[in-house]
Amino acid sequence: MARRDRTTGLPRPRPRKEAKSKSRFSMDEGQQLRAVWAVGGLLIAVLVLVFGYRWFEANYLHPDKTILRVGGEKYSLRYYTDRLFLAAQSNAGTGTNVSILEQTLLTELEDEALAKILAQEKGITVSDEETSAEIAAQLGVPAGGAGSTFDTLYRQRLTTVKMSDGAYRRYTEAQVYINKLKAKLAEEIGNTGEVVTLRAVVLASKEDADKVLARVNTGENLGSVAQAASTDISSRQNDGLMEPTPARMLPDAVRAAIDGKSAGSDLIGPLEVAGSFWVFRIEKRDTQGVYTETQKGQLADFALQDGVAAKRSGVTIKLDMDSRDYEWANEHAGD
Repeated sequence: MARRDRTTGLPRPRPRKEAKSKSRFSMDEGQQLRAVWAVGGLLIAVLVLVFGYRWFEANYLHPDKTILRVGGEKYSLRYYTDRLFLAAQSNAGTGTNVSILEQTLLTELEDEALAKILAQEKGITVSDEETSAEIAAQLGVPAGGAGSTFDTLYRQRLTTVKMSDGAYRRYTEAQVYINKLKAKLAEEIGNTGEVVTLRAVVLASKEDADKVLARVNTGENLGSVAQAASTDISSRQNDGLMEPTPARMLPDAVRAAIDGKSAGSDLIGPLEVAGSFWVFRIEKRDTQGVYTETQKGQLADFALQDGVAAKRSGVTIKLDMDSRDYEWANEHAGD
């Protein structure tokens, strides 16, 4: 066999396949797994941040929101919530609607702030010691430090009303301001002023009052008729003669009816007063009548009401409370 023929029978080398080049963007399985874990970790971190912020906002930022401003006085949602629980305790068993309670509390906070402004304008201040003394008076013990009976009872009181020391002291301070302001107003009112004495027959219906008016107009004595027909027991026993009363304390309808009229004037009525009907006469008007201590206190209450009403129109009051705030307050009152 020729050389050529022998050599051609040898196996021929196969052409080598060129290795495919890797893309710089491709990843092996380990890299892919690490990427998945990284993305998952990032998502978890985002969720933790979101829920963490929501928790922080719900428990710290939201409760500290200012929901009411009265002049320079600010009230937070947290303080409103504390007071709402206290108001609910005070009104337990009365059947007061929650919505009414919420609005009443807002008005109460406004009045407290306005009374404080009025008091400060009159030079009244309240110290920490006075606030502590008021708390002690409410507890019925002398004020004291740590370990004292006062300390023990005060801690129990805070637990009962679910309030912090700061919130309860702020609430008490407002009461002290009001009490000191009322005392100042009573001093300004003095001991004497116009006092009006009425002789009246108080009836349950206008029909009965019309009959009484006709009887007196035909000559019957007003006092005698009062003895027999009046539904007001205290004056009935005194021939219809009512207690001498400062004009400011008389019912609005009566004050309007006697305005400008002197003692001994014609009969007045029938006049509807708080569901009853009065037939009456002015028995006496004394411009220098002496007030009783009870009357002075009531006149001071009226003066406070009048002062707060007048101040309300001159002080900036801003309410920033929405349905979410009311919901939060109701959910956390008593926490």
